[in-house]
Amino acid sequence: MFAKRNGVGALIFFGMVVLFFLLGFSTGAAQDYPSKPINIVLGSTPGAAGGISAQIFAEGAKKYLPKSQPILLNYKPGAAGAVAADYVSKQPADGYNLLWVVQDLLVKLAKDAHMLSFAKEDFIPIGIIGASPPILTINREKSPFEKFEDFVDYAKKNPGKLTCGVVGIGSGTHLTGELLQTRSGIKLNFIPYPGGAPIVAALLGGHVDCCVLTYGSQQAHLGPGGGLRPLLVLSPQRFHELTDVPTALEKGYDMDRNNWYALAAPKGTPKLVLDTLVKVFKQTADDPDVKSMLTKAGYVPLNLGPEDTGKKFNFEYDFAREIFKKLGMIQ
Repeated sequence: MFAKRNGVGALIFFGMVVLFFLLGFSTGAAQDYPSKPINIVLGSTPGAAGGISAQIFAEGAKKYLPKSQPILLNYKPGAAGAVAADYVSKQPADGYNLLWVVQDLLVKLAKDAHMLSFAKEDFIPIGIIGASPPILTINREKSPFEKFEDFVDYAKKNPGKLTCGVVGIGSGTHLTGELLQTRSGIKLNFIPYPGGAPIVAALLGGHVDCCVLTYGSQQAHLGPGGGLRPLLVLSPQRFHELTDVPTALEKGYDMDRNNWYALAAPKGTPKLVLDTLVKVFKQTADDPDVKSMLTKAGYVPLNLGPEDTGKKFNFEYDFAREIFKKLGMIQ
C-alpha cells in the first residue's frame, strides 16, 4: 500500500513539474514574441481587395514589429475565406499564424456553420484597417439610366426584369443586393458568378444590367471614358474617388455595406502576444504612409480596435442570418 501511495505521489509531483515547465515556457515565448516571421493567412488572391489590403498592412507593420520580424502572406483562397480560417484554427495559438478577415467569412459562417469545423468564437479580433464601399453600377453605353432614380423607377414598374450579377447566391454581394431591393422597394433578378471579375466582364458585355461590387473590383472601368456608370454608393458617406455619386443614405436608405478588412488571432493566443499585436496594428493603421497607400488603392482608411472590430464581426453575422432566414435559406 505504501509503495502504491508513493507511486501515485510521484506521478502527481512529476505532472506538476511538467505543468509548471510548460507554463513557464509559454510565458517566456510570449515575452519573446515575435522571435520568428509572422504568417497572415488570407482567403483571397494577391490582386483581390483582401489581398491588397493585407499587403499594405504587412508592409506598414514592419517598422513597428519588435525585433524587425517580417510578416509573410499565406494565400489560401476558397469558400469565402473558410479554407484560410480552417487552416488558422488548427495552428498553435502562439501569434505566428493570424487570419485576415473579410465580411464574406462572417456571411459564410452565418449560412454554413453546421458544415464548418470552426466558429466565429474561435478567433479574437485585433483590428480593422480599412473598408471599401460597394458601388451600384450599370453599363454606361447599353443602359438607358442616367441616375439612380431612373433605375429605381424602371425596376418598380418592371419587377424582376433587371438582372444583377452577384458572387454566388448566399454571398456578401448577394446580401447587399437583397438589402438594396428591400430598402428601395424593387425586385432584382440575381445572377450568380464565380467572382467579381466575371461579373464586371458580364456587365461590360451587356449580359447583366447591374452589379453591387466594391470600388476596387470595378475601378478600372469607373473613370472618365470607362464602360461603367456608378449610380449609388452603398455607405453612409460619399466615397473620395466618386465624390459626385450620391450615397444610399442621401436617398433615404439606411445602408452601411462597407466591406471591411480585419486581423484576427486564434482563440487561446496569450495576452502578452495579443497586446503586442493590438499595439502594432494601431501604430500601423495610424501611419500616414499606410493611410495614403490605402486611399490610393481605393480604400477608406480605418483604425478600429478589438472591441469595435468584434462588434463588426457580430453585426455582419447577425445581419446575414436575418436575411438568410427571410429567404428561407436557413432555419
